[in-house]
Amino acid sequence: MLPVKKAKDAQEFFLPDFCQPQSLFLVVLVGELLAVIFTLLNFQPQANLWNLLGIYSISIQIIALISVSLLCWLRPWLAKYSDWVSGALSLSVILFATLVFTYVVIRYYWQIPIDLTQQAQSNIFLRHVLIAGLIGAVALRYFYLQQQYRQKLASEASARLEALQARIRPHFLFNSMNVIASLTRIDPAKAEAAIEDLSDLFRATLENKQDLIPFSEELQNAERYLAIEKIRLGDRMQVKKSVSADCLQVLVPPLSVQPLVENAVYHGIQMLPDGGTVDITAELEGDLMKICVANPRAREPSHKGHGIALKNIGQRLEVIYSGKANLHRRSDEDFYKVTMSIPLKQADESK
Repeated sequence: MLPVKKAKDAQEFFLPDFCQPQSLFLVVLVGELLAVIFTLLNFQPQANLWNLLGIYSISIQIIALISVSLLCWLRPWLAKYSDWVSGALSLSVILFATLVFTYVVIRYYWQIPIDLTQQAQSNIFLRHVLIAGLIGAVALRYFYLQQQYRQKLASEASARLEALQARIRPHFLFNSMNVIASLTRIDPAKAEAAIEDLSDLFRATLENKQDLIPFSEELQNAERYLAIEKIRLGDRMQVKKSVSADCLQVLVPPLSVQPLVENAVYHGIQMLPDGGTVDITAELEGDLMKICVANPRAREPSHKGHGIALKNIGQRLEVIYSGKANLHRRSDEDFYKVTMSIPLKQADESK
């Protein structure tokens, strides 16, 4: 009786989804490369190169397509078992497809009676099984190591998110509490509003465990932060927003915009005697949403640059969107601008 575990999610199971067109294309491409290699290794001067390549191509592609078709069909069942068991079963599927193909070729294409030339047939079966087994084992090992690498990246991204959630800068907290303390005597209503913004901001950043949230929520967190800083900086800080209504329900990673806004204030606005404007824009471009945060740049900043937050956000985007999202920064003598482009996914879509 095989040990059955709870079925893995699509992201947890190491075997690729061979039902996807891109996976099938990769299998066909690798199969053709193997056909070329086998042709070159076995080519003899008296043989026809193209005929030999055709035989290897057809044979490898048929075995590969039968194997991936079976693995596509069996994938939900294989995901119930441990990686070692599901790997062994997957290899068995590949060997089974190889044996079936070899039998059909020997029996019906070459038309050799089954009860004759048993030694020759056994050698053919053994050679094909060994080759298929080695290639299949290497491929499955590669898929497993690739999945382990993806899980490592996901774990690191999760740790960075937790670090971001816990890293609200001490100076911001101290400054906010000092501002609130001073307001309690001269403007209690404004002090109460600041306390509510601060508590909501901490709650949103420390308690959120979701991978993706609507952009409207992330924008609201950034606005809470800016409202608190506005009390401290006063007219030195202005905020300009240009956000398309179509963007509000697009899903984005939590703490992806608020840290950019925080950097704009910390490294830009507060460093300038006259302050400046934090410019936030969001719009749809094709199948991407582009979010831009721009701020005036201090000529001689006393703080280190934006690197830590940008690196954390960039690595989380890489894990979540598998390279389909990007983070770009541009600076000149007067302005600093960060642009984040992410694939569209609406809040009402099933995850």
